[in-house]
Amino acid sequence: MKNIAVVIPARLNSTRIKHKMLMKFDDEPLIRLVFDKVRMMGYDTFVATDSARIAKLFPIKWCIRTGKADNGTHRLSKRVVLDLVSSYDYILNIQGDMLDINLDTMKPIIKALNEKDVVCLTAYTKGAKSDDVKVIHQNGKAMWFTRSDIGYGDRHLGIYAYHPYMLKAYRTMKDKYKSENLEQNRILANYDIEVIETKYNGIEINTEADLNSWTV
Repeated sequence: MKNIAVVIPARLNSTRIKHKMLMKFDDEPLIRLVFDKVRMMGYDTFVATDSARIAKLFPIKWCIRTGKADNGTHRLSKRVVLDLVSSYDYILNIQGDMLDINLDTMKPIIKALNEKDVVCLTAYTKGAKSDDVKVIHQNGKAMWFTRSDIGYGDRHLGIYAYHPYMLKAYRTMKDKYKSENLEQNRILANYDIEVIETKYNGIEINTEADLNSWTV
């Protein structure tokens, strides 16, 4: 069995919904609710954040202060994160707004990581909507990621597995596809990204519509 750590990147100044990570769901801040769900699955789980307000929600041993970052992958590539998790075989990046994350979603991903060696792996599910990030893939590898309403592609989920050396390399990767502004395309320009289908019928809190549609 591979030794896997989960690191949830969490910035305070989210673009589309202000201070999203601190919004209350079931009387708990969003980031704490997602953290607790993942930790209850049995994974060593940490939060990486640039915010003192987010950090104070967690014991020091579970929280990594990173300073500013361009995106979630960049935050996980910070030396302070890698120094803590470098002994793990893989680092899983799960988005802090995946309220409905569950064990059924995680099982195919963990199974794939235990069965083969990968540099980077991400997940998708069928049925992309027009405003979802889509992944176009072939033979188990990602070809492209896009937010555009292109009429095809599967729904990309914000779950990534990284080999530690890929995260270290991310800091110096050139972003050849800035027009899409998607961190996964920066990786794709340098490494293969393997994809695995999983089940996730829930939402990620990105818009006011997502807030209104989520129910306990």
